[in-house]
Amino acid sequence: DLAVVGYLADVIAVIYLGQIVELGNADGFFEPPHHPYTEALLSAIPVPDPDAPSNPIRLIGEIPSAVNIPSGCRFHTRCPRFLGDICVTQEPPWQTDAPTGRQYRCHIPPDELRTLAGTPPVRSEGRQSNNEVTTS
Repeated sequence: DLAVVGYLADVIAVIYLGQIVELGNADGFFEPPHHPYTEALLSAIPVPDPDAPSNPIRLIGEIPSAVNIPSGCRFHTRCPRFLGDICVTQEPPWQTDAPTGRQYRCHIPPDELRTLAGTPPVRSEGRQSNNEVTTS
């Protein structure tokens, strides 16, 4: 439960299949942008008000084997913000969100993740990130 971790910790690291996917200070950690896996974890935090809307992100598919790690981004097989081939073939770079100082591994730039926050994630087979380069 990330709410409990945020209360107890000074620094939070989110790990998926043995790799840190997001790292930052607990202060402000719950504000966007977030790695898509962190976003799913945060959406599952219980809300004390039973009348408050709750829209947890449901991750589809099986959790990959830690013995047979997927190529590219380790989270691409379940990522609700999947971009396409870049996620399958290229390991995502570390990116830093300047306002929060948080670091995360994702092909989606911080400004785009911030814009996507709060919108229903839809797995797209070919959506293109602003930092992806295509050639003909």
